[in-house]
Amino acid sequence: MQHDQHRRDNRNKSNNPSNPNNPNKRTDNSGGRERTDRGGFRGGDRGERRPHGQRNDRDDHGGRGDFRDNRDNRGGFGSDKRARFMKRSKESVMEALRSRDMLLRGVTKTMEDLDHTINLLGERLEDWYGIYFPELRTEERLKYADAVLIIDRENLDVKEIASVLGQKKAEEIAQKSESSLGAKISPKDLAQCHALARSMKSLGKLRDEYDVYQKSLAEELCPNLSEVGGADVAAKLVSRVGSVKRLALLPASAVQVIGAEKALFKHLKNRRIAPPKHGIIFQHPKISASPKAVRGKIARALANKLCTAAKADAFTHNPIGVQLRKDFEDRFSQIMKEYNAAKAKNPKPDPDEQDFPEQKLD
Repeated sequence: MQHDQHRRDNRNKSNNPSNPNNPNKRTDNSGGRERTDRGGFRGGDRGERRPHGQRNDRDDHGGRGDFRDNRDNRGGFGSDKRARFMKRSKESVMEALRSRDMLLRGVTKTMEDLDHTINLLGERLEDWYGIYFPELRTEERLKYADAVLIIDRENLDVKEIASVLGQKKAEEIAQKSESSLGAKISPKDLAQCHALARSMKSLGKLRDEYDVYQKSLAEELCPNLSEVGGADVAAKLVSRVGSVKRLALLPASAVQVIGAEKALFKHLKNRRIAPPKHGIIFQHPKISASPKAVRGKIARALANKLCTAAKADAFTHNPIGVQLRKDFEDRFSQIMKEYNAAKAKNPKPDPDEQDFPEQKLD
């Protein structure tokens, strides 16, 4: 017990900074300050040890004293520089909001939301009206809503139905209505289905008005893009990227796959998955209506022309859209000619799955 007490006393003496025999204690020649490896500076010109409970300016900033105040006075990260940063940020935001590209982005997003809403309401209307007439089927949601408003299963008007769905479809509906499995519902319940159908039609009318506005705005902001890819494709590309200038700074390979980011990242994660050949530009009729084997080539050719058109719209403002569209159509004719020649030379394999040698783009 005495031996342990002796060891503890020696350890406390060696750790005490005020002990003159402290082996860890060193003397700094500047100002007669004493410094220890464990306790920092003591004494000298920097001030003596304070009584318990006394504070000074160093304690307000975690021991750093007036460092922040001095730094502000020197103009480092002070109020003047912060004010300049805030002013520059506000100017950037104001410049972005003044750009009409934001209007094009807003109307494009609104149209996408309207399409999504119409599809959801169409699904609910089919489930609801299917209780009364389950045999009624159409490919388009809005045409289904029109058919709901004019069809009376007990008293069908074939001519009126034919004006909406066509003569063949009207005759088919008239035949199925005679042996329908649907239940009879009250006029009050049927009126609720009609109300939902009218709401869908109003949304469809609003969507058509926005479509006209989007086309005029796209032709104003990016006329060359609209000429080459169409107003709808041009508006969606600008909306996805953010502005015409940002789109102009992208390479053609990036423009080609805008809108197919998920498929691209799947390919980068697993190389055995084929990379995407097109994104938003698939909505161009030259690509969507072409055979699968040549869609990649057509998409590359279109992306090159769109990239050039975007640069002209953002910087030079030269009207080169007509010439770019002509060049793309010439390239499209060349690709289809090569495809038809390869198909005639080897007709047995499936041409959609066949890969023939890639041609270098102009």
